[in-house]
Amino acid sequence: MKPFHDLTNRGQAGRLRRLALVALQHYDLPVHRVRLITNDLNGIFRLDTAGGERYMLRVSLPGDTGHSLAEIRSEMIWLEALHRDTDLGVHRPVPARAGELVTTALVPGVPEPRHCAVFSWVPGPNLADRLSLDNAEKLGELSARLHDHAGTFAPPTSFSIPTATSVFPFGDPVVLLDPEYEHLFPPARRRVFELALERIQAAIDALYACGPGPRILHYDLHQWNVKVVRSKLYAIDFEDLMWGYPAQDIAVTLYYFQHLGNGPALRAAFRRGYTRRREWPERYEGEIDTYTMGRGVDLVNFILQDPNPDYRARVTEFVERAEGRLRAWMEAG
Repeated sequence: MKPFHDLTNRGQAGRLRRLALVALQHYDLPVHRVRLITNDLNGIFRLDTAGGERYMLRVSLPGDTGHSLAEIRSEMIWLEALHRDTDLGVHRPVPARAGELVTTALVPGVPEPRHCAVFSWVPGPNLADRLSLDNAEKLGELSARLHDHAGTFAPPTSFSIPTATSVFPFGDPVVLLDPEYEHLFPPARRRVFELALERIQAAIDALYACGPGPRILHYDLHQWNVKVVRSKLYAIDFEDLMWGYPAQDIAVTLYYFQHLGNGPALRAAFRRGYTRRREWPERYEGEIDTYTMGRGVDLVNFILQDPNPDYRARVTEFVERAEGRLRAWMEAG
């Protein structure tokens, strides 16, 4: 049998589907169809039941590149709290037969056990396909409401997620300046990344030295992790939860506006929506931009190690684009 990591994206998805079918044996769901939605990172499958109900099943990346069981269980705890305490649009975890919100499955051909979770289905297009200025305002308000709830959320002692005190908060090995990747980082480019890392980490250190205390953040609230359902926005994919500050969370969202021609207008609309509910959490001009650059550096480091063959094929393009953004940011002061 061909090694899993040597397969194409399609080949990997086929094996993950078999694993998803094993995980579904733990659920009382009369599923009659399992369809792949994406295998860009996690394996995401749509489940259709005999009664016409729909659900989503997520097969997470393995422990060395994905999230731990404790972190995924913590994700479920906050999702349940959001459903209990608010009317926000978020997807809801579905318990297995024994009451667990996370199951673990293993099949031949997939080298590691994978943690799996089932969620309520959120219909509608991704926000990326409906990214008007009006919806960007709604996204800002959604972000603010998540921060409001996070400010009152009292997690149990079992709650375990990372804290965003580093440019690389997920704990991945920092490899982007290793000799193995010297061909991607000639001296001039390497110096750009070194200087940017110093500046970004200094800003993060200053934030945590004087801030009032971090709160739970979605930390991946971008237009592909939001659905538009009859003009209401629903947040999905809470897997990257992080302790941190609202400015860091907003920086992640704004990172994904950079490539768009109307990016500045979308940023302004997001801010209008956010400040309808909360004060803008920037202590000085350019602070959020600094954390946005940090997101870009972290993604470069991640993609260098990403198991997805499609991403690995685009790594040179990604590194070059990141360098250009870092140069522009530093030259702007």
